Amino acid sequence: MSSEEKDYQDASLFDHFQESAYIVDRDNYQILYINQAGRRLLDMGPDEDCSGQHCYALLRGSHQPCMACSLQHSTDEPFDKEFYNEHFKKHFKVVDAAIRYQGHKARLVMYVDITAATKQRHELETALQAEAVLNETVQILYAEPELDKALDLMLAHMGLYLQAERCLILNVEGGLMSCTHEWFRQGAESNKGQCQDLPVRDLERWEGTLLRHNNVLVPDSSLLAETYPEEYALLTRLKIENCVAAPILIRDHLAGIVVIVNLPAKELDGASMMLLTLSYFIATSMVADQSRQLLEKASYSDIMTGVANRNAFIRDIESMQRSLDLQPVPVGVIYFDLNGLKAVNDQQGHRAGDRLIMRLADAISLFFRKQEIYRTGGDEFVILCLNMPEPQFEERLARVVDHIASVSALSVSVGYAWDEGSGASLQKIIAVADAKMYEEKKAYYKERRCSRD
Repeated sequence: MSSEEKDYQDASLFDHFQESAYIVDRDNYQILYINQAGRRLLDMGPDEDCSGQHCYALLRGSHQPCMACSLQHSTDEPFDKEFYNEHFKKHFKVVDAAIRYQGHKARLVMYVDITAATKQRHELETALQAEAVLNETVQILYAEPELDKALDLMLAHMGLYLQAERCLILNVEGGLMSCTHEWFRQGAESNKGQCQDLPVRDLERWEGTLLRHNNVLVPDSSLLAETYPEEYALLTRLKIENCVAAPILIRDHLAGIVVIVNLPAKELDGASMMLLTLSYFIATSMVADQSRQLLEKASYSDIMTGVANRNAFIRDIESMQRSLDLQPVPVGVIYFDLNGLKAVNDQQGHRAGDRLIMRLADAISLFFRKQEIYRTGGDEFVILCLNMPEPQFEERLARVVDHIASVSALSVSVGYAWDEGSGASLQKIIAVADAKMYEEKKAYYKERRCSRD
């Protein structure tokens, strides 16, 4: 493994995941790590050693690798699949991505349990086979890779079929509801602006029903005026004469509400049945999207220091270069390399070396944003500054160098380069800063040798 490649040493971050996760060696299928949620799924004790066991044996009860497994294919691309696990008798959404872990080429795999949603989905789909629009709407939701766009298309398809005036998705958080997605028919007006920061308590009658994964059906809002005045006032303000609402439940928490507004009375019952089914699909898609985002963050963040990693560095250089090709702007690059890290690792242990690395990352983060800082190697950090005035760049450089010099036990070699926006390639500017850092590094060790002599 190249010393410049990212290598996770500590997987404790993944113990905070609510979904099961494990890390498996890409070369031999051996389990390297299982998080706490995964141990609960496997009925394993917190200290039970699973190292050396094969993932297909532990997770599938199989004697050989699974044919659909991402490890069967020579690719580092993320993997996303739903399947039924006979070993656990559960349905899972599996999302994984290639990483490196403690020197191993590995994959981080997340298991999202969708058993309840799958069971209910199957039961309701069987009952609603004649409802072609349901299948079409679900296809829209899954065919579009961008979740926000998929939800917009789904609301439009459903709203047109049901002849509704509006379809909404309300996000529920901290006792407030806010509209995140809205469709309205031609000739109607958007009501999204009025559907922000609405108090959930005004729909107190809804909350318990939705948490039991039942729909709320309001055939005529005017009938609520005396019995539920707060709900009536809110619905009137939002120009809702009738509606059907279904919950988006994620881990038994009400994360959102799907609402179909002002539709023909004859469509109310059909809409109620459709919406309950679709809300399961929406919740499953949201959980998968959250898992995908967590994996992406893990793939592009350095777990130990919290700054961006080498994967992000390579990705961002390409996007920055495209931007600079269209519109050149000033570019500043700084290279930092810890001096003496090997000696610290050899004499005091790698934990002491890790503390130095984290101390350097914290020092740099005082003067530059974390998205500008990349840990590109074990002891190497690069800062990329776009469109920053040269005086500001030089002032921050001087301040961070002075600060690092004041931090106990920290010694670094620094190289930097500045381009006023001449159109020079970003790679060339980076190479100049790298070369200057390397020269300072050589001078540092030459001076050390001389002092010992």
